[in-house]
Order: sequence, then C-alpha cells, then structure tokens
Amino acid sequence: MTSRLGGLAGVAVLLALWWIASLVLFQGSGVIPTPPSVFGEFLDGELWAGTLRNTAATVVSAAQGYAWGNAAAIALAVLVLLVPRLDALVNQVAILTYCVPLVAIGPVIVIIAGRGSSGASVVLAAMSCFFTTVVGCLVGLRAAPRASVDVVRAYGGTGWTVLRKVRVVAALPSLFAALRIAAPAAFLGAILAEYLGSGGDSTLGKALIAAQAQADAPLLWYLAFVSAAVSGLWYLLVGLVARLVTPWAAGSPATTGAA
Repeated sequence: MTSRLGGLAGVAVLLALWWIASLVLFQGSGVIPTPPSVFGEFLDGELWAGTLRNTAATVVSAAQGYAWGNAAAIALAVLVLLVPRLDALVNQVAILTYCVPLVAIGPVIVIIAGRGSSGASVVLAAMSCFFTTVVGCLVGLRAAPRASVDVVRAYGGTGWTVLRKVRVVAALPSLFAALRIAAPAAFLGAILAEYLGSGGDSTLGKALIAAQAQADAPLLWYLAFVSAAVSGLWYLLVGLVARLVTPWAAGSPATTGAA
C-alpha cells in the first residue's frame, strides 16, 4: 500500500510539473499542451477507433518480430552451449545487431521489403530484441549449478540431457528478464520502421507522422501515451507469464511458505 501511494504521489507531482510547464514556460509556443487537452483526445470516439486500428497493425508486426528475434536468439544461445566453438561468432553477430543504428539501416530494409509491406517492421522489431535475449539466455544457461551438471553427467547424461534437465530450468529467470526488456524494444523497433515508411497507412508510425505534419501537439502527446501504454502492458504481460512459470524467481508467497 505504501509503495502504491508513493507511486500515485509521484504521478501527481509529474502531472503538476507538466501543467505548470505548459502554462508558464511553453504557453506561447504550445509545444507542450496542458494535461486536459491531451486527455481530452481519449474521449474522442472516432479518434479511438482509428487508434485501435493503427495500434493493432503495429502490435501484429511487433509481435512477429518479437517472436522471430527471440526464437533466433534462444536457438543461437543453445547452439553455443552445445558447440562452444561458435561462442565468438554468435557474440559478434549479437554485438553487430546491437551496434548497427536502426535509423541508418531502417530505410534500406524498408526499400528492400517494400513500403506497403510490414516486412521492415518485423525485421527492425526482431533486431531490437535479439541482443538482449541472446545475452540473457546465455547468462542464464551458464548459471546452472555445477553440482547438478556433474550429477547428470555422472549418470551418463549427454550435453543435450544436461541442457534439458538443468540448464534450461536455471536459465528461465534470466531469460524472462530479457524477454520483458525485449518487449518494449520490439514495439519501438516496429514504430521506427513505420515512421520510415513501412507497414502502409494504418499504423501508429504513420499516425505520428500525420500528427507531426499538422503540428497537432495534443494529438502527438496522445499517441505517445498510447504507445507507452501498449509497451507497458506488453512488459507487464511477459512479467505475469514469468511469475507463473518461474515462481521461485519471483519470490511468491507460495514458494516462500513451502520453503
């Protein structure tokens, strides 16, 4: 309860500072709209319908990229455990995807995939989450208790058996932590691709471009809040799945009581 009250107090302070800044510092330019003008956009039914349609398209592209990027990251991390000689190669690939600026490579991918296609959105979403997941998965797989690994090997278990029986279970908390961070990153990557021309006309990226072209500050802030809300919900959803799959890592009451 105390933490919730503290969070509510923090939100109230931010809203007050926002309101003061919009009325005192940026009243002439109007680049920072007042909170009522922004939240009033949420009451527009026609705008909501368009926003839901645009958000659905962006979420689909981001989810596809999230699935492909994380699947590739997990597969490569497992491959490194089974074939240690590939460690350097996989690390170089992961670092390359992390270091290449998406803003620079995005237009190239948009041209290759086509402006009317969502292919670039999927690719940038996958690239946005690949590095985080491959690192988190490798750290988790290597964090398996040495004693447990030795027991499985002593009973004749192969490297694949050790992976299934010990390393995967040990890696789940670290993997889910990486997946939580990767969720907003994938959504941001999809929006960036749409901002560069991918995905057609009914996307959040295109809605942001239209609002920017019209210099509609309340609409821009409204779309920013919608994007942040979707990213936050995605983050919380992955966290909920993590609590259900790895209750020992979340420190749930049931686990504590059993201990």
